[in-house]
Amino acid sequence: MASLASYTTLYVTAIGLDGAPGLEHIVAVRWDPGSLDPEESSLADFVRWLDQGAGRAFVRRSDGTRGPRVRVNSDGMRRYLHSHADDQSNQDELLLLPTWQLHRSKKHSRRM
Repeated sequence: MASLASYTTLYVTAIGLDGAPGLEHIVAVRWDPGSLDPEESSLADFVRWLDQGAGRAFVRRSDGTRGPRVRVNSDGMRRYLHSHADDQSNQDELLLLPTWQLHRSKKHSRRM
């Protein structure tokens, strides 16, 4: 398993969602440094890596080309990833990537 800190440039190849579509629902990213098998990181770890300023991330388009740069944004309450909109769909290119659903585990309590 590779460490984000080992890289200066990464390509985001897929996004993990918490059950709903939209940038604010990305909770994990699958990334590729360009030479190894894809890795996965939580949103928090990926944002922390970008915040440190030593690395850059780009969207990897379905045709394999480099897409727009991935950046961190905030709505005042939470931080999320974004890139630029695709010219044809006018949708953020992160949302054009393959997705997988991450389901948060529900905590169960026993009634007495």
